[in-house]
Amino acid sequence: MRITAGVARGVPLDCPKCARPTLDKVKQAMFNSLYSLIDFKDLNVLDLFAGSGALGVEALSRGAAKTVFVDKSKEACEVIQKNIDNSKIQAEYSIFRTDFEKFKSKDKFDIIFLDPPYGTGMLEKALNVIAEMVNNLIVCESNEKITYSNNLECVSEKKYGTVFVSILRKKQ
Repeated sequence: MRITAGVARGVPLDCPKCARPTLDKVKQAMFNSLYSLIDFKDLNVLDLFAGSGALGVEALSRGAAKTVFVDKSKEACEVIQKNIDNSKIQAEYSIFRTDFEKFKSKDKFDIIFLDPPYGTGMLEKALNVIAEMVNNLIVCESNEKITYSNNLECVSEKKYGTVFVSILRKKQ
């Protein structure tokens, strides 16, 4: 696993044992899809179920102003910190070790990455939890097509092998 673009392109990323990493080719395709929808410069990003932090670190490398990482695993939070340190990216970030349902933020996020454990029902729960935190896009990674509420619309849905990447937007 590595950072695929931006100021830290090529920097290798560690992954905690408790996480299922997003493959580089999926991550790169995901970000390429996002580029047609939004400019990363100065974005406020939330990486929920962060694991290694690969998606949030990638966003920072590509110009996001701030990323908030949330994971309940101590090991994951330690790996996220190590990956940020190794990338040498100079940007604002916060790491919260908490369950996604307990995470609260007054900030609104331009992009929220959701990559919960597959087959747990956490994705649908997380969509409800973060509904008021999103300004623009929600990027969901799952092993099946997702269902989402009426206040969201699907902008893009692509399948990469066994992985579905859905980009949702709040309806205006």
